[in-house]
Amino acid sequence: MQPDLAAERSSLMMDLAKKYGVTPGTIDYLPLGSSFVEPRRVVKVPPHPVPTAGTKLHRRGNPSPLEAALLDTVHRHHLQALAMMDREIVRRHARGMVLAGYAYGLYDPVCNIVANCLWYDAVFPPSSSQEEVQPKFLSCKAIFRLARRSLDALVAFMTAYAPSLSAEEAISYLSRSHGNLRHAAMRVDREGVSHTDTMDGAFRAAILAANLPSPAARLAQFWFLVNCAPTDAFLGKHGICGHPLAAFGLSDSRLSQSNASVLLLDFLKSDVSHLLRPLPMTANSSSLSRGAYRALRLKMHSFKIDQEFCLNIVNMALEKLFTQSGEPYQIHLLCGQNLLTLPSGSYYHVNFLASREGGPNQLFFAEVRASLKGVDDVTLCCPVTLSGGTGGCFVCEFMGIKLIHPVDEEFNGQRDYIEDRDPKMAELFRKDPTSGFNVPLIDDYIFFEHDQHPEVTTYLETNYSSMNDDQVDLSLSWFKNYLP
Repeated sequence: MQPDLAAERSSLMMDLAKKYGVTPGTIDYLPLGSSFVEPRRVVKVPPHPVPTAGTKLHRRGNPSPLEAALLDTVHRHHLQALAMMDREIVRRHARGMVLAGYAYGLYDPVCNIVANCLWYDAVFPPSSSQEEVQPKFLSCKAIFRLARRSLDALVAFMTAYAPSLSAEEAISYLSRSHGNLRHAAMRVDREGVSHTDTMDGAFRAAILAANLPSPAARLAQFWFLVNCAPTDAFLGKHGICGHPLAAFGLSDSRLSQSNASVLLLDFLKSDVSHLLRPLPMTANSSSLSRGAYRALRLKMHSFKIDQEFCLNIVNMALEKLFTQSGEPYQIHLLCGQNLLTLPSGSYYHVNFLASREGGPNQLFFAEVRASLKGVDDVTLCCPVTLSGGTGGCFVCEFMGIKLIHPVDEEFNGQRDYIEDRDPKMAELFRKDPTSGFNVPLIDDYIFFEHDQHPEVTTYLETNYSSMNDDQVDLSLSWFKNYLP
């Protein structure tokens, strides 16, 4: 005779309710099980506040085919920027990349991304009290958010620079220029489109659209962009002119991949530092409330868990690659993962940057069975190109996860597994890849500083300041009795 699990569950609920002095209805809010609930009080987690009238919510319709193609191009620019930076540099300045690594500026898009990333860390260095973080991992959501905000900023620039352009026309100019803002602006001028005499207002519009972390950062970025003469002189001195992407180590032998970003960083820290912060930062000695601080620490811990888990998957994939090619690779940066659950089984899809000893960084794709028992669970590990087309994965796309897949290799998820289902229901459950961009991502918390990131502060305080420790822990599915 099979045990009556429903009756056992009901009995457990009643026992816990009597033991902790709460009503049975309260326990319905918790993942039940004595190993989870018994070590602490049983509590009801309050719901998140409902946005008040006037709150700006993130709403975005489906992009046009032209916009989607341009967004993919800008996404690749960000992966190229991460690839061209030296391993030590990319980890040391992951903070600047996540918070300000956008593609607008008057240079090649990839050069703009690196310059804006290094600029932010040179001008707004982490405080001495902040825990030093050099992550090996950025989530695919964080990388795609950079691309989405970069495109928003590029379009905002074009429509402010040439006010007669619609957003779709601005996207057309940017698409024909492969996301190069300078080339798009020059094309507008050549075709006789009316535009403003200066780019100051257009840069202000771009900076506002990019959603930099604070008003001080937005003002400092404006001065960095409009006072570009020192940067031009520096780039010219090192032979980086006309096509900075080539000279930054991707196809020009004059600068190595490693020392290009080092040179630019040293320049930003010294030669133009007087341009970068026109107003001093206002000191703020206040701190997070107890609930908000505990939520912050748990979110930071969650990022570290994701990083270690992804690192284990990639190490397994590289071990399989070594057995096939006989060549060892070193991990440069982990670029996100996704779990696919299919009728044939569950698999992880992963992107990462890696290189041979002394060689250039390459973007790789790996597929690994979710059992993760050993090297034999790696079903595919191969390099993928950042130029031209990429392979399609219906499952990752359906889940709103932007990973780069191979074109000429077979992997799970290529078949549209929802093709036989009700299209209306399928569309209902399809996730927008920009979902979650209206709140901080997990990557934001590891670089958080109270004085410099007011939006993250507001989010933490709004959602967690009224909670006690147990409520915070349970709302974030943390079932241990210590703060990591």
